[in-house]
Amino acid sequence: MIRKLIILSLVLICTLLLSFGVSASADSKPNNGSIIWPMHQELPTFANVKYLDVANVHDKPGDIKLLLTTLEGIVNREKPRIYVQQNKVDPWLNNLKVPYKLHDDAMDVFKAYANEIEGIIVYDPEIPDSINVATTLAGLENAVVAGPELAKQLTAEPYNLEVIEDFQSKFKNRSEAYTWQYENLWNKTTKRMLVGLSPNTSIPIPPHKYESFQTLAIEKEQVRDDSNRKTHEFDLSSYLGNEAVYLRFNDAFTQDGWGPAVHEVVVKVGTSYTTSFLPFIIIRFSLLKINFLLLRYVSCV
Repeated sequence: MIRKLIILSLVLICTLLLSFGVSASADSKPNNGSIIWPMHQELPTFANVKYLDVANVHDKPGDIKLLLTTLEGIVNREKPRIYVQQNKVDPWLNNLKVPYKLHDDAMDVFKAYANEIEGIIVYDPEIPDSINVATTLAGLENAVVAGPELAKQLTAEPYNLEVIEDFQSKFKNRSEAYTWQYENLWNKTTKRMLVGLSPNTSIPIPPHKYESFQTLAIEKEQVRDDSNRKTHEFDLSSYLGNEAVYLRFNDAFTQDGWGPAVHEVVVKVGTSYTTSFLPFIIIRFSLLKINFLLLRYVSCV
């Protein structure tokens, strides 16, 4: 039987838009390479890009991606100097038409700019939503976000960074995390934009495993409005019989930056068993004696 691996999409969280405070007026102009954000402009304007250090993270663990993305958000406030490459092939980079240096070791970029951050916010792996709380606080504290293991490395030589806040065991559930975020951080952040992001961590699939997948469905049109929020059903009966079935979701159009997003997964087995779960939870189903399985997921990109 063909074995499928789950990949959870990482939504890299840009600290810059979530939580930086910047004064702006309708007639504000760039000053010493700083950001301007006129009152009636949806997104801020950055200083002109002159050179970029490109951190290649497309095959790196989710913690490295999160670390570099939050670093990018802090450093690029003054002027764009870091570009985090998410895909193996990135057409956007060349379209910028600015000189750059590609770093295959993303930590080389981190070392170069580590002196511009104040410390680390540590999220709780047991509460994935604490990542969202951590990124908001990181924006306010000029910090980066890391998991516990990576944080240990960053507090040691050669980085010697300070842990500003450690969210491990601070929250019992996601509701507590977001309540704390609202009560402690809301009044310190800009109210000009609210961004809802999934705190998922990526689990990359080894290259040699791709040939073992079969495509169940593919989106052939680039849909960018709410019409892509649909419920899809897949009958996985023909894949049953061995230890487990794994399912993954990939971006059909990697060149435009819009990736797949799954809001909820509902699994039905026969007529007597139904379960549902959020996509950041990996569940492996033992299906040795199950004759029918219908997987339904609700997409929300």
